[in-house]
Amino acid sequence: MKPKFKQSVSILLTTLLSVSLAACQSPNSAGTAEESAANLNDPAWKKAMTTPYEPYPETVVYTVGQTATSYTSLAGTVYEKDTATDNVWTRYFKKKLNVQNEVAFEANDGTDYVQKVSMAIAGGTIPDIMVVPDQATLQQLYENDLIEDLTDAYNNCASDRIKEIYDSYGGRVLESAKFDGKIMALPTTEISHGPGVLWLRKDWMDKLGLSEPKTMEDVEHILTQFIEKDPGGNGAGKTVGLVVDNENVAGISGGPYELNNIFALYGAYPKQWIKDDSGKAVYGSVQPEMKPALAKVAELYKRGLIDRQFAVRTSDDRKALLTSGKSGSFLDNWWGSWTVADTLKLNPDANWVSYVAPQSEDGSVTMFTGNPSSSYLVVRKGFKHPEAAVKMASLQFDYQRYLEKDPAVLKEFEDYSSNNIGGSPLAMNIDYYDAFYRNVGIFEEALKTGDSSELVSNLDQNAFRSYKKYLDSVKNGEKPDPIAWAGYTSSILTANLVKNSKVKEINPVFFGTTPSMALKWPTLTKMELEMYLKIITGEQTPDAFDSFVSSWAKTGGDTITQEVNEALASK
Repeated sequence: MKPKFKQSVSILLTTLLSVSLAACQSPNSAGTAEESAANLNDPAWKKAMTTPYEPYPETVVYTVGQTATSYTSLAGTVYEKDTATDNVWTRYFKKKLNVQNEVAFEANDGTDYVQKVSMAIAGGTIPDIMVVPDQATLQQLYENDLIEDLTDAYNNCASDRIKEIYDSYGGRVLESAKFDGKIMALPTTEISHGPGVLWLRKDWMDKLGLSEPKTMEDVEHILTQFIEKDPGGNGAGKTVGLVVDNENVAGISGGPYELNNIFALYGAYPKQWIKDDSGKAVYGSVQPEMKPALAKVAELYKRGLIDRQFAVRTSDDRKALLTSGKSGSFLDNWWGSWTVADTLKLNPDANWVSYVAPQSEDGSVTMFTGNPSSSYLVVRKGFKHPEAAVKMASLQFDYQRYLEKDPAVLKEFEDYSSNNIGGSPLAMNIDYYDAFYRNVGIFEEALKTGDSSELVSNLDQNAFRSYKKYLDSVKNGEKPDPIAWAGYTSSILTANLVKNSKVKEINPVFFGTTPSMALKWPTLTKMELEMYLKIITGEQTPDAFDSFVSSWAKTGGDTITQEVNEALASK
């Protein structure tokens, strides 16, 4: 789901909340609080309510809003009768914690799910447990006293590893769920996307005798050689330059085909709310550093080093340029190998290699980080066992991943994974900030020796088997599976590259919405995109940026900037 959609949904949710939250008040809060207090006097209940993995003495039933899972791919297996309330995850929760879900609503991940959340809130039918899509919704629920304080539940029932995971974000994640010092939700974590990564056809570079790129000048030289020397055999003038997104030229953390690395060379961070030298939040797209960055990109376009047709390409067009061999260059992230995996089907000799480039004079790459928490797990005010949500999160994102050793249980989860089946009632994820390269050194040693015992995560064990299968195929001279190649290239080769690179981080300070955004942000966003495209393609000179900044401020930008700073001050 694209970030701009998330923002529009957030605005819609804010509007709905403002007129409907009163309907959600629970009349049973006092009674359930008394029941909880009574349970704490029972040793068995008290232990279950204050420790991560202790099962409840009696089954705790909870209603939940969850993402839909299609079980059709399980037809013909022992799991073919599995449902949203009886599957590998719900059975695991029942066995380990003695909790059972009842589905309050179910929807496809993304647009459908967010709409169901908004409908539940508007209709006053908040389930006991659900994930809400952003902090603005969380804040509204808190201010209207509709969700439980999870502070004690977190302190008592979050496992040590879960707390360590949240700590890996330097406080940015858990703090976003706190209001008046109270933890009001469990945040979903968004692992680091890492810096932008330049992907190049290494077989083309070898054919032309080109060295790996570091500086912007190196990158320009390689692109020039690709276009002029035609190492892919496309024909004179038919090799396409750097493939670029036309909706997000730059400004989305982790976005494919974006030029974030080039903008960062000029200290420009488009679409990000960052702090200026005075500590005030400002919008990166209207800062003076943007002008020379845009001028540079316009120069690259004029020279043909950027795809001359990028402004009219579709997503499928962009991918096809790369997989068909029409272009040998694009900027993405560490997972960019998945974008071009199909190249191996069309040309098994193609060799895509990643580089952390272009770099600054000191050899570093500067990146802006994404929203560290995209959504939040909340518990309805009055639910008798709010700690159940924390216990389930600890079980799913710690115990099952790291501590579960029962081969039969692990096989069930692996069977689900191999069929791309989810099934968990918790529509979230909790993982370390540096998850994508955290264990790369251990992986490399395990693949070298064949001993994977140091890989403590069950997910890592599954990945190890896949990577080993890929390496074995290469060793035996067999044609590698494109998916296996993509996994190994992204999670081992590129992850290791990023881990050993000099990366500087800029942390944006605001990811939410403000009152004026509902009416003014769509217009401002359209103005911004038009400015990018017109300057880059030469329809306007870089001086047009100054006019854009002035118009942006008068069309609502100044008002929104003030609201962003007020929101930050109030938090």
